[in-house]
Amino acid sequence: MSKESLEALLAKLKDDEGLQQSLKSATNLDDAVVLAQGAGFDVSKYDFLGHKRLIGPHLLWEWDWI
Repeated sequence: MSKESLEALLAKLKDDEGLQQSLKSATNLDDAVVLAQGAGFDVSKYDFLGHKRLIGPHLLWEWDWI
């Protein structure tokens, strides 16, 4: 996933409560990746881990497993 793809996912999360709820239900990083991919975002767990700084301030909840 490129930084642009990640930014698109984060922007979508701000406005899409359904996607927020789906990702909140993820119990681990692999689940979050599957849910994000199912929503049409080209992501991998390495992308999430590699962009933790970008993700951190934008999440509306905390994942204790990332």
